[in-house]
Amino acid sequence: MSKVESPCIRQCALNEDQVCTGCFRSRTEIARWSRANQDEQKEIVLNAQKRSEAQNRCP
Repeated sequence: MSKVESPCIRQCALNEDQVCTGCFRSRTEIARWSRANQDEQKEIVLNAQKRSEAQNRCP
């Protein structure tokens, strides 16, 4: 299996919902990343993508 690339873009700042405004991972997901297996990391990336898309849809 290939390595899952971290969505981190080194612009870390948590919003009021404890979600990074740079990569859209939650605080918990960020903390879990290094211990997560590849399937868990893929799920984290998918969740972050969904948050990013949801924010971009909102005016």
